[in-house]
Amino acid sequence: MQRLSFCLLTLAVLTLASCGCRDSVKPQPESARDAQPESTGDASPESPADEEESEHVGSKHELAIQLRDEFDRDNNPPADFEKRWTKLYDGQATTENGQWLMEVRRPAPPGPGEVVMGGFATTQRHFNPRLAGTNGVEITIVEFSHEDYDAEMDKTGQLVQAWSLTVGSWHGLVGGQKDKEKDRGVQLHFDYLRGEGLYVYLVRGLLPEDFDKYPQDGFGRKESKDLSGPELRVLHEEAIKRGGTYITVPCLALATRVYRSQQEIQDKLGRSHRYGLYLKDDANTVYWTLDGQVMDEVDISGYFNSSLDSVRDGAFLSIIGVACFQRNSWTMDDLEIRVSH
Repeated sequence: MQRLSFCLLTLAVLTLASCGCRDSVKPQPESARDAQPESTGDASPESPADEEESEHVGSKHELAIQLRDEFDRDNNPPADFEKRWTKLYDGQATTENGQWLMEVRRPAPPGPGEVVMGGFATTQRHFNPRLAGTNGVEITIVEFSHEDYDAEMDKTGQLVQAWSLTVGSWHGLVGGQKDKEKDRGVQLHFDYLRGEGLYVYLVRGLLPEDFDKYPQDGFGRKESKDLSGPELRVLHEEAIKRGGTYITVPCLALATRVYRSQQEIQDKLGRSHRYGLYLKDDANTVYWTLDGQVMDEVDISGYFNSSLDSVRDGAFLSIIGVACFQRNSWTMDDLEIRVSH
């Protein structure tokens, strides 16, 4: 399963049907603000507006902490962890030295091979009812690790790892909705493809009318069923290069950033970073943060409002990892869910 985006991995792993059914949900405009679809080794991709960043910092301090997990009890996992979190797919969890180790394993041999997926979701719904006001989550990714293996096994295009934060009306990734017409959710995820780059996506679930409004890459198209993985990747890269919102089944990609150089990738994955996913303006605006900086902000007016019952009592948080090694481990820390009063 090489050269696949996280969205297509969701489609493949969950064996989901295409979101092709049509209904009468009102269409909404998606307009990205300050989105930078491509980065290069010569220029820093981090240039969020200072005003926007200071606005986020100020508003964050006004939010109440609804859930905080510092993973400070060493166990395998502790009983209170199992009460708060529900296992998804092949996820395993331990807490060590005040950190959460989320693991996904597969049988031998070691090294790159079959892609595996696993994670956890909050057992209860959190955030504000109907996602009113401002709602957000932040968590620190300390590192990703895997077993040692022969480096000659590495190939260009291999999925090294992918990771996601999803706030939605169901447990799991965008694409795994139980009710495609009523469920609503947004997601921040990144894919690291060896030799091709680190791709960071801000997405929401697809609605039937999206297919009439937005361009689509090759994934999920009937006319693309005979295309190879590399050919599908070319179409995906073309969609990214065009910029703006586009469909990559089973997601609507709202904003995409690509880090190509090894220096950029090492800076993002080689050290600890804090990722955040926020909804504000009564869930009409979504944005994500990196170490407190607003990276991309997008107007999704009407998306949640067209199915408010799905988040009547709030939403679930899902955290999922995907990788290709025998033992895949994400070390995380200091999770916070914050909401406006």
